[in-house]
Amino acid sequence: MTMPPPPPAETAAPAEAPPPAAPATAPPPRKSFLARTFSLTIGQAFGLLGLSTLTGFFVLAFDFAPTGTTFDLGGAVTAIFNRAFTAIGWAFDSFWKPALAGSVFVLPIWALWRLIQMPFRKEP
Repeated sequence: MTMPPPPPAETAAPAEAPPPAAPATAPPPRKSFLARTFSLTIGQAFGLLGLSTLTGFFVLAFDFAPTGTTFDLGGAVTAIFNRAFTAIGWAFDSFWKPALAGSVFVLPIWALWRLIQMPFRKEP
């Protein structure tokens, strides 16, 4: 009996050389703390302006007085319904007043929020 011939020895294909590495480029310089914290896009700036206007609309429409000593929930709800349509018309006539009044509340809260979330933000 004859033995079958041994299988041919497999030869390893020559390993392909890895592609040449791209030249190392330095990362862009890091922005300052103030620039990273308070920089805004145009859309974010318009969003802040809109939120300030909406907040100021309610502050001025309801004659908010932080030094007031009494508060009546029923009167507040009634005042909301009575003044809502009148206040909307007034806001269209004098846009800058609610925007300015609302920014007194919105901008400090926004600045504090940006400072609080600063350690958790990722660099782009």
